[in-house]
Amino acid sequence: MQTTANLWDQLCQELESSRSVLTVEKLRLAAKQFKETATQVFRNGSRRHCDALEMAGDVCQETGYYEEAAADFEEALSENLQAEHISAASRIATKLALLFDQQEDVKAARKYYLKAMELFETGRDHSQHCMLLCNLAGIERRAGNFKAAEAKYLKALEVSMGVHGEIDPEVALVCNNLGVAYCEVGDWTQAETLHLRALGIREQVFGSMNPEVAQSLSNLAVLHHSSGNFAKAERYYEAALKTYAATRLPDDPEIESVLVNFENLKKQKK
Repeated sequence: MQTTANLWDQLCQELESSRSVLTVEKLRLAAKQFKETATQVFRNGSRRHCDALEMAGDVCQETGYYEEAAADFEEALSENLQAEHISAASRIATKLALLFDQQEDVKAARKYYLKAMELFETGRDHSQHCMLLCNLAGIERRAGNFKAAEAKYLKALEVSMGVHGEIDPEVALVCNNLGVAYCEVGDWTQAETLHLRALGIREQVFGSMNPEVAQSLSNLAVLHHSSGNFAKAERYYEAALKTYAATRLPDDPEIESVLVNFENLKKQKK
């Protein structure tokens, strides 16, 4: 007689093997069938039923059926909360936040970022706190709420340094994002300080020829370009292109973006 454990393994293997051979629509249907079978076999709120809902959501998101993905994730979140599976609930709330953020549903994204932070706090897990704060700050930035974004970035920086110390890629990322925010509102001094800090950390962690180093160089170029210091901007554009060239192909989108900005600078100098 087949046990539920064996059936679960079989269902998971069948769904996983489907990913490489089925069309998008058929894969979506396979995920739906997987969820329905799991619902028949495993009780609501059980680990396997919760996992089945989440996995079905993953497949729907992967295949571009975002509304169905959101529905599966929300059902999985509800069941995990009822069963007090806090770690799984934290993860799924994060998936929902990212999904709605991708769809530019600001209200829903903000709701689930805050829910994820609350759940991670309940589980005393601060591993995602910085990322969630940065993404919330990004929402505020795009909405034009600079002060709210600044506060969240500064909190993210505090959290990240508390976990990792001052020299860490995550700290550099927060400095980078906050530097971009300051640049957007024309606070050149703060922006330069943060971009130079991000650059220093990235060079120390990754070495001088790394795409993240190139990103910081490019951001410094944009900053000086925007503030009218064309000589400095030119040097940073050249350094960014040289650094990107060490690890990326010439048609890489980031290289193309730097080239477009550099060409605009040259036109302005004429």
